[in-house]
Amino acid sequence: MKRLVFLALYIFAVNGSLFGQTTAKVMSYNLLNYPGSDTTGRNPHFRTIISYSNPDILLVQEITSQTAVNNFRDYVMNSAIGGYTAGTFIDGPDTDNAIFYKASKFTFISNTPIKTALRDINEFKVKHIGSGDTLRIFSVHLKASSTSTDIAKRSAEIDSLRKYTNSLPYGSNFLVCGDFNIYGSTEAAYTKLLAVTNPYDGHFNDVISMIGTWNNPAYSIYHTQSPRTRSFGGGSNGGMDDRFDMFLMSRSVIQNGGPTYIAGSYLVYGNDGNHYNDSINKQPNTAVPVVVADAIHYASDHIPISINLNFGSLVPLPVSYLNFTVDPIDQGGLLKWMTASEKNNSGFQIERLDPGSQRWNTRGFVQGMINSSVPRDYTFIDPLTFSGTYYFRLRQMDLDGSSNFSQIKSLNFEKISKKFFSQAFPNPAVNEVTIPYAADTQGTVIIEIYDILGKPVIQNEYQAVSGIQNLKVDLSLLSSGMYHYRIISLSNNTNDNTFSKLVISKD
Repeated sequence: MKRLVFLALYIFAVNGSLFGQTTAKVMSYNLLNYPGSDTTGRNPHFRTIISYSNPDILLVQEITSQTAVNNFRDYVMNSAIGGYTAGTFIDGPDTDNAIFYKASKFTFISNTPIKTALRDINEFKVKHIGSGDTLRIFSVHLKASSTSTDIAKRSAEIDSLRKYTNSLPYGSNFLVCGDFNIYGSTEAAYTKLLAVTNPYDGHFNDVISMIGTWNNPAYSIYHTQSPRTRSFGGGSNGGMDDRFDMFLMSRSVIQNGGPTYIAGSYLVYGNDGNHYNDSINKQPNTAVPVVVADAIHYASDHIPISINLNFGSLVPLPVSYLNFTVDPIDQGGLLKWMTASEKNNSGFQIERLDPGSQRWNTRGFVQGMINSSVPRDYTFIDPLTFSGTYYFRLRQMDLDGSSNFSQIKSLNFEKISKKFFSQAFPNPAVNEVTIPYAADTQGTVIIEIYDILGKPVIQNEYQAVSGIQNLKVDLSLLSSGMYHYRIISLSNNTNDNTFSKLVISKD
C-alpha cells in the first residue's frame, strides 16, 4: 500500500536520499506465558494474527521452553503462513525470548544472552540475504509493576543493556523491542535507553514522541496493554491504557546506510486509538477486521507491534518530510502541516481529543493532492470553546481507504474574555474557589459551573461593583473532578460563551 511519507515526525532524510530496496517487517509480541495451559485454545487466535500481519521477523517474550518454541513455529507460524525458522533458543531464568524469521529473507547468526538480576535480555543477530546487511535485535521483558523497587530493578536491567550496546562498534545497526513495563518518559529505565553517552554510540531513539505519563487518553493510539477488560486465561485485564511494548532503534537505523527504519511504519496492531480503558474487540474497531480484533483479545494480554525496515542499496529520491504544528488563535486552534511528496493521498481527517475526554472526535477533512512531488502546505482552523489542553492528530487517508496517523500535538488553550478577568484560584480547589472579576460598571453577575458532560451544577448570582473584586463560590457539595466555569454580566449583556477549566480535588 502506498502512503504519504511522514518524515518530520523524526528527521529521516539526509542529503536528498532515502534508503529503499527490499522491505522487511519486524514484529514484537509478548505471548503471555506460552504455551501455558490453553495452547490449543490460543493457537488458532495466534494463527489469525500471524496470517493478518505476515511478519518477516518475529521476536516474542514470555515463551517458556524449547518445546514451546517448536510448537509455536510448527503450529502457529508455519501453519499460518509457512517458511519460518526459529533461531537458537536459550533457556534462562523465568520466561524467555525467542526469534522466528523467514528463511527466504534472513539467516540466523547468533543468540547472545545479557544477564541481569532478573530475566535475560537476548541479542539476536541476523543477516539479510539480499543485501548482506547485519542487524542486531535485543528482546527484553523488564521487571513489572510501579513500586519504587520495581522501577529501580528496571533501571538496573537497562544498565546491563547499555553497557553491552556501548561496547558495540560505532555505527552498529540495532533495535530493542519487547515488554518494557515502563510507565512514562521520565522513568529512569527510559531516560537511560535514550541517553547519549559520548564517545559511545550505544543509545536508542524513540520515533514516537510521548512526553509525561503514558497512561493518558491522548496517547491511546500507542497503548499495547491490556486488550481485555475481564480476567481469563491468566494475564492482566483493565483495558488499553499502557504503552509497555515498544521498538527503539540505534542512530544508524534512523539514518541511511544499512537497515533503515521506514518513517511512519510503526504500527500497534488492532489499536485504532478509540479503545482507551476498553477491550480491543469492542466494536467498532476501525483498525482491523472483527476476527483479528477478537484474536488479539483472546490470544494474549498484550498486542503485537511492528516496524518496517529497508535493506539494500541507496537509491536517489527527493527529500520527503512533514511539518505539523498547532497554534492558538482567537477562534481556537490553527493546524498547519506541509508535505514534500504524496502518493495516492485522498486527504487528511482532523481528529481532536478534548480536555477530560477519552475519545477522539473527527473535526473535519482536508483534501489531498492525490499525487505530488513538490511541497504542499495545508491549514485547518478548529473552533474551541473551553479553556484547557487539547490534543490533535491527522489521519492521512489513502485512496483505498487505509490510513496512517501523524504525530500527536497538544495545545494549551486559554479563551480570553475582553470583558472581564476570571482566572480562578486556588485551582485545583477543594471546598471553595475565588474568581477575580473586573467590571466597568455596577451590575448583576452570574457565575455558572458545568461538569465534564456539560451539565450545570452551580449558578450563583452576585451584585458586582465597578472595579476588581473577588467572587467566592462554595464547592462543598461537588465531588472531585474536572469542571468548567464562565461569568455572565447581565448589566453589560455579556455572554460570549467563554469557559475556563476548574479542577476540584478532595483526595
